[in-house]
Amino acid sequence: MTAAKSWVDVPSDSDFSIDNIPFGVCSFPKYNGDASYVPAPCSNSLLAPSTPRCCTAIGKYAVDLHILADAGLLDNLPVAEESNGAMTEVVAINFHPRIVFSQSSLNDFMAHEKNIWIAVRNRLISLFLSESHGDISPDTRLQNNAPLQKQAFHPLVDTLYHLPAMIGDYTDFYSSREHATNVGIMFRGKDNALQPNWLHMPIGYHGRSSSVYPSVANGVMKGGSKEGTRDDDSDDETMSFVRRPCGQLQIDPLDPMKGSTYGPCKLMDFELEVAFFVGGATNHDDEGEHSGKPLTLSQAKDRIFGYVLMNDWSARDIQKWEYVPLGPFTSKNYATTISTWVVTPMALEPFRCETSAGKQGGTNRSGGGTELSEGVDVSGGGERVKDPTPLEYLRDPNYGSYDVSLTVSLQPKAVSQTTQICQSNLKHMYWSSVQQLVHHSVTGCPMKAGDLLGSGTISGKECHNFGSMLELSWKGTREVALDGGEIRKFLKDGDAVIMEGWCEKEGMGRVGFGQCSGRVLPAIPFPYETQMEETKQPQFKLHEDEYNKLKAELDVLEVRKVALTKEMSLIKVKMGEKEGMGRVGFGQCSGRVLPAIPFPYETQMEETKQPQFKLHEDEYNKLKAELDVLEVRKVALTKEMSLIKVKMAMEGHEQDGASLTN
Repeated sequence: MTAAKSWVDVPSDSDFSIDNIPFGVCSFPKYNGDASYVPAPCSNSLLAPSTPRCCTAIGKYAVDLHILADAGLLDNLPVAEESNGAMTEVVAINFHPRIVFSQSSLNDFMAHEKNIWIAVRNRLISLFLSESHGDISPDTRLQNNAPLQKQAFHPLVDTLYHLPAMIGDYTDFYSSREHATNVGIMFRGKDNALQPNWLHMPIGYHGRSSSVYPSVANGVMKGGSKEGTRDDDSDDETMSFVRRPCGQLQIDPLDPMKGSTYGPCKLMDFELEVAFFVGGATNHDDEGEHSGKPLTLSQAKDRIFGYVLMNDWSARDIQKWEYVPLGPFTSKNYATTISTWVVTPMALEPFRCETSAGKQGGTNRSGGGTELSEGVDVSGGGERVKDPTPLEYLRDPNYGSYDVSLTVSLQPKAVSQTTQICQSNLKHMYWSSVQQLVHHSVTGCPMKAGDLLGSGTISGKECHNFGSMLELSWKGTREVALDGGEIRKFLKDGDAVIMEGWCEKEGMGRVGFGQCSGRVLPAIPFPYETQMEETKQPQFKLHEDEYNKLKAELDVLEVRKVALTKEMSLIKVKMGEKEGMGRVGFGQCSGRVLPAIPFPYETQMEETKQPQFKLHEDEYNKLKAELDVLEVRKVALTKEMSLIKVKMAMEGHEQDGASLTN
């Protein structure tokens, strides 16, 4: 099949070909509007350009989905549904694109079923196609509407990027066998490189969603520099930044009994990862919404909304002192950066491939089975044994990964040269994203739309495939040479870390992720207040008029706060008594243990399901109607909050006025 062709200008090296169609959240503070576009008669007032909204990307443009939805281009979506054992095509119901795509996050879109995601993506492809491709025919309504194009298309270089979702929970895994083996050898030796449980299940820990930040530079070139947001140590650069953390450091690396001292992290590191967002309906237990139920492999595949690049910044010296006995804490909770365009599994499916492991179970190995490019054995040593076969709930007949090329480049602040220091690939994953999601839910953990799950550091067999400075410098024993004459073992202040990822094959356009980047700023040591005053720059102080505008918006929110306080009054009243004052109590924390639902889940669930817990169609529709009303109110509140959000986003992050043309 020949490559799909679009009437939109798409450079050959663009990450955002018509074969991609990622989803994200953007705003356009430089846009002044286009008077020639008249909103649809059924339209609510359109969002202000500075208000974040759902978008896609193609070529050099971010495309406003809320504008396309307002024009009716996303109505009457055909979706595939199963009926009497056969797949039929029907028009989507209970999907309201005008509401969904006017939100400041993708959560509402993510919460729909996979057939909706596919239908929206196919409609967008048809709107961008210049000629038929496969089963999709061109829809010329957008191509023939120049005023609508002016309203919906925005140059990527003038776009402000936001987190694609409100992240409820964030989990980071440790699923690259090569990486786990390398780290194990450094700290435990070859004979104990992999812990006994590692080949039996995906290992992970719960992270901190409040410190997941968007990469505002998305790999778009403008004037020779990466496009994004200016940091507070630079007048001309546009890039996200990460502050070097401070914390407790072990005084003597060889003797933990000597205790710790406080200070800036000396061994700051990056971790090359790919993360995915969960979508679909929450996996609630049939007995009620206060418990979850495990996901099967087939269910989990339909719950993965899409993928982003991720840099899980790490403070290695802080981590060494704190990680026993419960794992990393403050060494990991200060910053995680993700790329802002979410690439769907549908776009990645043509790039399916085997993992570097080939298969799970029955493979002869020596421990980790990895060898460095210099020929140094890092396999874990010991006798050659067979890998254990995963337990049945993790046994995937379609086990594999995606052929996604991944690179990491480093640029010191003082030089213009950028040095590529790592080339890796998503296929270097022993545990797949589907297996990670299945295992995460095995105990009944509810997985919600917008949850973020990271892969863990992705390292390959050769030295140049290592996805962290810890491995590249082999725990500080090797030097990493940079163009311009500098060397590194770990990150220095001013260093920019730039991650990129993409898929390519003949007959298809490039499918890329944009960029995940950030520059390291100096630490602010204790006492914080004094240090912050010394480092504060005049341009970051709010002027009185800006403050007053923010205060006016806050007053509006305070009215809402009063209303919520009244609703909470009944809870407060129920607190008990003491002589001279009311009783202060906690109510009750209780729960009843129900029998487990063993594998295979579907059979057991059918046997234990009671009729009274099945939702009838009319009850469902009533609840959906109420939700629709609430969504309308949510849109109104989002508009009220837009000024605050824009001011916060734009503080110290002004972009220049250049733009790209076709």
